[in-house]
Amino acid sequence: MTEENEQLNKEIEETKKQAEEYLNNWKRERADFINYKKDESKRMEEFLKFSTEGIIMELIDVIDGIGVARNNFPEKKELKGWLEGFDSALDKLDKFLKKFGVERIKVDGESFNPLLHEAVEVQDKDGSNIVEIRPGYTMHGKVIRQKRVKIIK
Repeated sequence: MTEENEQLNKEIEETKKQAEEYLNNWKRERADFINYKKDESKRMEEFLKFSTEGIIMELIDVIDGIGVARNNFPEKKELKGWLEGFDSALDKLDKFLKKFGVERIKVDGESFNPLLHEAVEVQDKDGSNIVEIRPGYTMHGKVIRQKRVKIIK
């Protein structure tokens, strides 16, 4: 009977080891699956965040056109309503873009940054300055269009 008990105890130990191994494998697979779900969720979030980028780029081109029209519009007293209309439309479009995380790249007294700027002209003069030729934009912190600048050295 002791030999039979020893055999049964041995089988029980082997079964426990096998069950523990299965349980550990299951736990690892479960953790891998949870990590996969988190990673996939982050990827989907990023995709949704930037899914409107193409439409936004088209809208930015329209905004540029309105800006050019506004800047070339004659400054006459009787046309003041038109100028205010341009300004109002541009302001509303700017607010619309901000709802989608889009912001203009700032200009004020900055130095040239190749990640933000595209230099299209360099002039040698007294002082150092950057002049904006075409505005640049970021979307949720990512540059979607570099600002075109003229560098005055």
